[in-house]
Formats: sequence, structure tokens, C-alpha cells
Amino acid sequence: MIAVAVIVCLFAVGMAAFLNYFKYRSTVDRIVKARLAVVGLSIENSIQASLALGLSFSDLGMLQGLIDRETATHELIQGIDIFDTDGKPLYSTDRMRAGRSVSAAWLNAARRTKDANWFVQEGAESAVGISIKNNFGLTVGHLALRYSHDKIDVAAREVGQHLALMAMLIFIGAALLASIALVLVMRTVERDMRQVEAVLSNPEGPRNPAVLGRGLFGPALVRFFENVRTAELQIAALRAKLSRGAQS
Repeated sequence: MIAVAVIVCLFAVGMAAFLNYFKYRSTVDRIVKARLAVVGLSIENSIQASLALGLSFSDLGMLQGLIDRETATHELIQGIDIFDTDGKPLYSTDRMRAGRSVSAAWLNAARRTKDANWFVQEGAESAVGISIKNNFGLTVGHLALRYSHDKIDVAAREVGQHLALMAMLIFIGAALLASIALVLVMRTVERDMRQVEAVLSNPEGPRNPAVLGRGLFGPALVRFFENVRTAELQIAALRAKLSRGAQS
């Protein structure tokens, strides 16, 4: 029973730790995506304000400085890329990326989601993107904010280690408490069972109700022997009637 109690404690604490860890991961991913989307929306608003002045999307001189400042301000962002609907890069904080087309995964995700925000994870680098529209509601390009999953994984690993340590301490405490409680309960039950065994093994011995009434099974023993005594009296009365009938 102690082994079963320890296994139950291990299962309960382990499941609670796993659920908390995965809930933390999902919450962190959702917060990161929402935060990057807010940054992207602020950049989109600046682009739309410039387009309202009649400027061409590829001739926004202030846009390069804007994305450079946003990248430097937010530690989580590794880079910002802006490309047109055909995947041709227009602006990028990474000069190496400015000369080559964006990946097919980015372009497919941007086209598939249309007006909604999109998310792509390629290896250790992920991207959150939004569509950029002009004043007429037409999509003129896409904006992608790149960030590394390594930083999130490092933070998640630290949280996982902390959860594992706390779960181990809680498991040890719960297992000890359950074991001690079971030992105390089983001692009481064992004492009562020994009393029952002693009385039942010597049915002709003394049946003092004051002695039988002790312990967990005491009231049940008293009722049992009272029923036995009543049955014995009834059997004796029936035998007497049968004997008198046979004599007559």
C-alpha cells in the first residue's frame, strides 16, 4: 500500500509539473508572437502614413532607419525583412538578405493567410509576419520579424529545471507524508484485526462487551456476537420444541 501511495504521488506531481511546463511554453510562444505583431503593426502604420503622401513602396527612405531602430530597441528581434508580393526583398536589417529572395515557406505562409498574421519556424530561426496594405486595401508587401528560438528555449530550460526541482521536493514531502499516514492507519487496523482474530479463534472464551467494543471493529464485533447469541437461543428453543413433539 505504501508503494501504491508513492506511485500515485509520483504520477500526480509529475503530471502537474508536465502540464505547468507545457502551459508555460504555450503562453510564452503566444506572448512573443503578440509582442512582435504589435511591433509589426507600428511599422505598418508608418508605412501607410508614407504611402498616403503618394510615395512608392520601394522609395520610402525613412523605412530602413525605422526597422534598424526597432531591431536595436527590441532584444528579442534578430532582424526585420520587408518584401513585395512576389518575394523580392525591399528592405532588410541584414544586408546579406537584401540581395536574395525570401524563403518559399515565408512567401507561402504570407499568401496563405492573406490578411491575417502568419508564423513560420525554420530551424532555430522563426518569423512573425503581417501583410502591408495601401490606402485602397490592396496588399503591396509583407513584413517579417525574425527572432531566435534559442533564447526562448534557454529560458524554457531554466523554467523546466526549476519545475523539476520543485516537483521532486513536493514528491518527496508528499510520499513521506502519505507513508507515515498509512503506517499509522495500518497499525490501528492491524491491532483491531488481531483483536478480531483472537476473539474468533476462541469463541468459547470471555465475550465482555466492554472489551469487544474497543477499536475500529469493536461495535461490529458486539453486534456479531449478539446476533450469534440470539441465533443460539432460537436454535435451542427449536430443539426443545422438536424434542417435546417427538416424546408426545
